[in-house]
Amino acid sequence: MTCRSLVLVHGSGSGPWVFEGWQESFPGSIVTAVDLQAGLDVAHATLRDYAEAIVRAVAAAERPVVVCAWSLGGLAAMLAAAEARPDALILLEPSPPLEVQGARDVVPSPGTFDPEAAGAPFPPGMPARPESSLAAGERERGASVPALPPGTRTLVVAGARYRDERGPNLSERYGGAFLDAGAASHWDLVRDPAIRARIATWLDDA
Repeated sequence: MTCRSLVLVHGSGSGPWVFEGWQESFPGSIVTAVDLQAGLDVAHATLRDYAEAIVRAVAAAERPVVVCAWSLGGLAAMLAAAEARPDALILLEPSPPLEVQGARDVVPSPGTFDPEAAGAPFPPGMPARPESSLAAGERERGASVPALPPGTRTLVVAGARYRDERGPNLSERYGGAFLDAGAASHWDLVRDPAIRARIATWLDDA
C-alpha cells in the first residue's frame, strides 16, 4: 500500500528519539514519532492516555496512515485502533493484551519507575526516562483488546526471545501477518535498518 503517513510509537521509558533513521527508510512518507508522555503527569498516566495520544496523531496525519508501534506502545496502539482506524498497524513485539497473556493479580498504582533500574537495560547512549507505574501495572494486569477494527491490515514482528508471547499467537488472535525477526533483539526492531526494509516490503506488497 502507498504509505502517505507513518506514525511511530515508542515503548516504555523511551521516547520518539528511538526512531532515528526511520525517515530515511521511508522516503516517500511523512514520518511522525509520537511522544506518549507529552503534556501528561507521568505518575498518573494510563494506557488510555497513551492511546489517546496515538488517536490524536492519526487524526492529524494524511491518509493512508500506518501506525508502527513498539513494545508498550504496541499495546497502546491496539487500544487506540478502534477509534484511530489506521489503514495498517505494525506491532513490533507489542506488550500482549489480556486476550493473549491472560489476567494477572496486579493492582496498578500511581508513581514512576526507572526502567533500567527495573531490569530493562538500554543500549549505550540511548536515553531513558521515568515510566508510569500506573500504565505498567495496567499492562501487567492485562488490558483488554477484544478485536482490531475489521479491515485493518496488521503485521506483528517478533524475534526469538519474545516469539511465544508477542509473535504468532498474537498475530493469529488478531488476524494479522507475522514477520519472523529471527535473532534480532527487542531493540533491533527499532534500530536495525534491515528490519525496516522488511517492513517496507510488506507495505509495498499490499
